[in-house]
Amino acid sequence: MQKMLRRLGLLAWLSVAATGCGRDEQALAAIRPLATQRRLALPVEVYTLNIPDDLPGFAVPGPNGAHPKMLFLHGMCSAGVGDVQAFQFAASEHGGILAVRGDIPCDDAGILRKHSFDLDKLDARIRAAFEVSGGVADDLVLVGHSQGAFLGERLAEQWPQRYSRLVLIGAPTEPSAARLRHVRGAVMVSGEFDVTARMKQAAAELQAAGIPSTYLEMPGAKHGQMGDAERVFGEAFAWLEKNALPRKP
Repeated sequence: MQKMLRRLGLLAWLSVAATGCGRDEQALAAIRPLATQRRLALPVEVYTLNIPDDLPGFAVPGPNGAHPKMLFLHGMCSAGVGDVQAFQFAASEHGGILAVRGDIPCDDAGILRKHSFDLDKLDARIRAAFEVSGGVADDLVLVGHSQGAFLGERLAEQWPQRYSRLVLIGAPTEPSAARLRHVRGAVMVSGEFDVTARMKQAAAELQAAGIPSTYLEMPGAKHGQMGDAERVFGEAFAWLEKNALPRKP
């Protein structure tokens, strides 16, 4: 068990070391997918999700092995699994999380990927993934990182009953209160050394529009890095559970 815990610590450290869509993240992402090839023998598992007619996804179960109730969308030219591993215990405690991989390769091996901007296609892939997991794509917490935050905002605009609460990390453009006017709540997250003003301003504008929102910051993190992720995302999920608007009947 000590050996496996040391391995988890290494994976988390590698996740913190990643940097956005640059060369460091691309090199790191070539290592990350190894963890998706088998279940990790740990109290919390990050496991491969085989989705018919699609790329394999990955997921973290909720408490007592419950079906995931949250969604993760990775950033551009990433493998994504390292990001989820950085906050897998917080994700499991607050309902579990499922991730689909980008549908466009960024490298010849197809390890690094990005998402297309076809929202209907992405939504269909997400619904299929949740069906395979045994859950339902309904009233989800959507966690979006970089390009995933950009797309998550637009998914929530179009299907607010499905993507009802958001945790947006390092969005490339300022999230819009007009687009998110029907969500139940949103947490804006930035790395300490990213463009913090963008996400701070978005949280303030959402609050002014009557949408419960707050801002959290990952210490020591640049764009694409996950600094102190277990604590930060644990706070984000707990904040949404306490402050999100009730679901409309």
